[in-house]
Amino acid sequence: MKIYSKLVLGCFLLLAGCAAKERRSEALNEKASTQYQFAYDAYQNGALIPALTSALHAIELAPNNPDARNLLGLIYFRQQKYALAEASFKEAVLLDSKLSEGWNNLGTLYFEMKRYPEAHTVLEKALENPLYLYPERITNNLGLVEEALGHKEAAIQAYDRAINLQKDFYLPYQNLGKLFYNAGEYEKAKGLLTEAVRLCEDCSQPRYYLGSILIKDNKTTEALKIFKEGATSDPRGYYGQLCEKFLVKE
Repeated sequence: MKIYSKLVLGCFLLLAGCAAKERRSEALNEKASTQYQFAYDAYQNGALIPALTSALHAIELAPNNPDARNLLGLIYFRQQKYALAEASFKEAVLLDSKLSEGWNNLGTLYFEMKRYPEAHTVLEKALENPLYLYPERITNNLGLVEEALGHKEAAIQAYDRAINLQKDFYLPYQNLGKLFYNAGEYEKAKGLLTEAVRLCEDCSQPRYYLGSILIKDNKTTEALKIFKEGATSDPRGYYGQLCEKFLVKE
């Protein structure tokens, strides 16, 4: 999580425009900055209507600020207003072509819309900024796009790069482990998923896949422990509920 906040969408990562506070303070006057902060805090808390209102006010007061438009795009994305989200992200990167968060979010949107070639193009664009502090996040997303395009080896390479860029980032371990799991390469998957579980204490998805491998290995006691952790950490989530089903079976 570090300096910026994140929204995990499945195995994908949306990036808010928090990595450039200095730039934002220069481009926003006091009133606009206050509206931006209201919008950002509301967005983080899931209060999308107040977030939208404040983001629009911030843009009215500072129409040339890319971070505000990127945040507006994130709000529209979560509201599933994809056309408006796309327009906002495009406006953000038009104002600042080095805004990696904006390019990444546009790529995430295209991934969600199954526009995979376009997602690949803009994620590559997101990685062009050599000063961006968190390329592992975008590289992980690029791996998901490669996987969706059916490029298994390219996906593996992208996940490996993401891991090498940041050893304590759990998502590429999870995504690469899941890729190997779905390919029936359980031994390769096991170590990666174990690391994802270690790095993310409240993630149910790697626990579901790791538990499933342990069941195949007839390690029922270990598997049930992992499933219990997954069900407890995310009782209403998709993978949390899958973990719970294993517990009920037993």
